[in-house]
Amino acid sequence: MKFHIISLGCTKNTADSEKIAGMLAQSGFTWTDTPQESDLLLINTCGFINDAKEQSLGVIMESVSLKNNLPAGRTLKVAVFGCLVKRYYSEIKSQIPEIDYLFDFFNEKNIRELTSLNKQTGASCVNPGRFFTPAHIGILKIAEGCDNRCSYCAIPSIRGPFVSLDEESILENAQKLAESGAKELSVVAQDITRYGTDKGKECTLPSLVKKLSKIKGIDWIRLHYMHPRGLTVKLIDELYSIDKVLPYFDIPLQHVSPRLIEAMNRHTTLAHMIEILTHIRSAYPHGAIRTTFIVGFPSETPSDFNKLISFIEDYPLDRVGAFMYSAEEGTPAYDFARKVSHKVKQSRLDRLMTAQQLIIEEQNKRLVGQVVDVIVDSVEDGNAKCRTKFDAYEVDNSTTIHNCASLKPGQFVKAKITKADAYDFTAELIR
Repeated sequence: MKFHIISLGCTKNTADSEKIAGMLAQSGFTWTDTPQESDLLLINTCGFINDAKEQSLGVIMESVSLKNNLPAGRTLKVAVFGCLVKRYYSEIKSQIPEIDYLFDFFNEKNIRELTSLNKQTGASCVNPGRFFTPAHIGILKIAEGCDNRCSYCAIPSIRGPFVSLDEESILENAQKLAESGAKELSVVAQDITRYGTDKGKECTLPSLVKKLSKIKGIDWIRLHYMHPRGLTVKLIDELYSIDKVLPYFDIPLQHVSPRLIEAMNRHTTLAHMIEILTHIRSAYPHGAIRTTFIVGFPSETPSDFNKLISFIEDYPLDRVGAFMYSAEEGTPAYDFARKVSHKVKQSRLDRLMTAQQLIIEEQNKRLVGQVVDVIVDSVEDGNAKCRTKFDAYEVDNSTTIHNCASLKPGQFVKAKITKADAYDFTAELIR
């Protein structure tokens, strides 16, 4: 029986989808690259903001419509799960009855229900490898849920409180990723700085990362999503002194106006964020700082927004993502007064990203002429798409090396940067 999974949203969802795909493959299902060829189509939804919800609903409707165009004798079962289902289970169940299986998150009962569909026994492949990333990239989730309760965020109500996953299980998963070809490990959670805080003194993030760094075959460890609340200079130095940890600092700041930081319930201060950034620039001058910002939060004034523009000019950041505030039911900010219009939010988003584009272009041009280590992600028509240690897969910049058909995905090579713009590099291979 053939299956396909459409995974939407964040890398935590991707990690979940990888796990489920592996379970199905080990149960005798065969992966197919397209939804149209599948007998079982699963959709891992995202319900974080309005755009994500609309995308998820669109994919669901497209998927159930496939049932109406099947060749004679073929059947298709559609299973929908994930964050959107957790938030809107009743509405989805009543309005889209064509869905065959609907559940929020996978558990043993759900897995048994789906695996019972397949009459073939035994694994479809001994080691399923990776379904959503190249084999050399492994996404390792280390916790579920979140306790930060930012006023705009529905994640705690969707995913529940923060729970650190068992260290032994994490290390076992990391070992499996390495054995199936992973060379770069992306460590993810809603806030990795809190790892172990619910487990006791013996379980800490630095301790876990040290153990991950000893796994044979893993060469790069990339740490994602460090909330400023739990990030200290001490923790930074503990983590980034560990062998194989890349100088890549993924710290979602969200805003810099002190009034909005408080209204967002971010549990931090502008002074603390500046302390962190200043220390990173001083202690890790060749590192890259990635962040995200929210524009158009309720009551955001032109003055608040201008503080954001001034901040990225005063403290240049290497990688920035931004999105317009999305009012989410069940969050405190949903009822906040002084809403910002969509037109103003869009204008501010455009202005912020235009300003950042100029900054990042200058930042990137500093690498021109330098020799850097890159990892090869793919090779097509003799050209290799690679990444530096400052760039996460599918999120940040790519580096293109022309006329190098002999390179293989997952290979580490040295390259000299010859050209840079805001979002991409061109390089020549150092042979």
